[in-house]
Amino acid sequence: MTHLIDLVRLLNKNKFKHLEVFVENSKLKIFYEKIADGSITSEQAAQDFFFPKNKNAKLYYYRLAQQLEERLLNLLFLIDFHKTAANPLQKEVLTCYRNYAAVNSLLARFMRAPAIKLAEETIKISLKNEFTDITLPLARHLAVHYGSIDKVKKKYFYYSKIVETSQEILQAEILAEKYYAVFAWHYGGKSSLDLKFAKKIAQFAEELKTYTQRFSSYRLNMIAHLIAVSRYQVAADYENMVIACQEALTFFENKQQETSRTQIQYFSFQLSVAYYMLGNFEKGAEAGKRAIVLSPKENVNWFLSAMTLFQLYLHAQKYDLALDYLRETMDNPALSKQSSTIQERWRINEALVFYLIRTGRVTQLPELNIKFRSKKFINEFRLSNQDKTGENINLITIQILFLLLEKDYDSIIDKMDALSSYAHRHLRRDESYRSNCFIKMLLQLDKGHFNRIAVQRKAEPYYQKLLAVPLSQAKQDFDLEIIPYETLWEFALESLSPSNTTKIRDN
Repeated sequence: MTHLIDLVRLLNKNKFKHLEVFVENSKLKIFYEKIADGSITSEQAAQDFFFPKNKNAKLYYYRLAQQLEERLLNLLFLIDFHKTAANPLQKEVLTCYRNYAAVNSLLARFMRAPAIKLAEETIKISLKNEFTDITLPLARHLAVHYGSIDKVKKKYFYYSKIVETSQEILQAEILAEKYYAVFAWHYGGKSSLDLKFAKKIAQFAEELKTYTQRFSSYRLNMIAHLIAVSRYQVAADYENMVIACQEALTFFENKQQETSRTQIQYFSFQLSVAYYMLGNFEKGAEAGKRAIVLSPKENVNWFLSAMTLFQLYLHAQKYDLALDYLRETMDNPALSKQSSTIQERWRINEALVFYLIRTGRVTQLPELNIKFRSKKFINEFRLSNQDKTGENINLITIQILFLLLEKDYDSIIDKMDALSSYAHRHLRRDESYRSNCFIKMLLQLDKGHFNRIAVQRKAEPYYQKLLAVPLSQAKQDFDLEIIPYETLWEFALESLSPSNTTKIRDN
């Protein structure tokens, strides 16, 4: 029933509820109004309302739903998108698709003159905006018309050439879409690295490059550059990722389409990620600031850009600058509308900043409109059983850091079994190497009886393994380490006494 709800929302938004398009008190009008006001949100609810206790309720409902769908689809063509289009580009997109449907409808009714006139007007818009899927069929109609019916040699050759070129471009766009679908299907929302699949992506990227060298199609280049950047990101080849992002930005900065802004934002964000992983924080911040400026503050891209800049400044140990992005994010009313994953990450970020404040690492105390209680954070913020990428390690590390400040060693011991079990379940892959090393270091807190010298000695082998694989070489997600593990380990050791005399309960 989702398709009906979406159609009703679109039409209701465009004031169709005020038009006499339904017979008064008819089932269709009532059905429309019930969907519009949210009274009916499921097929079962519709069946119960219109056909209660009727053994054929399901059949009757589908008939009613089909009638409503046909009526709504017909009404789509009555929307005045000149007034309702979100921007000039959407207006031209809608114009092209409406006119294309009208051209085919006129030709099917043997009304060739108005069809050809409309086709020639529309193809100018589609060529300007590189709408290949509209340009090709319109050019075919026009080439046939001027080649065999109203014979005009110049126009025939002109549109025939467009057919030939557009056909090649469309085939390239279809291939790019296929490769993107394979890429998206494989990752399916997970962002962890896959070195085996990276080889296949590299093949995709090389093949698409042969087309982007010939064609400047917006859609083709958008997908091809996305795959080219992903090729290096999944292989943790950040130097080449920088080059791929710069090539993408050069292309879209020279494009005139309004949607180029979106692509410039995306590839600027990816460029900031690449520089961040390489430890070039100055250039990373420059690219990240460009990305966040191009993102509306209520958009998820704004929050992702803010998070990257926040993390980048933490890695650069410019904690006061990181604090600015925490403050701006926590004051953004759109935060509550973001996904639970983003909200939880910012709660962890918030806790980390308060830890930095408590340990004197933030020199300018902030004015934050938030109250933070470390005990509540430790007791109420639990590990997620669904975590598969090591995200929980940020949570448990910060909890342990607070407990170390409080010298609550018994509570830390309580977390050790869960920490060890978590590492065994989720951190056994190559992309979890650094996380695994760090967790093994944390496990030495208990084994070293929270004595700084003993803990440091026991953790040293794992610390050396961690140093052997710096962040720039790690095969892991870029946002996994909010603060480098090496720095977090320094924080932990600073909270330990060289000679611990605190009584710890017997195991």
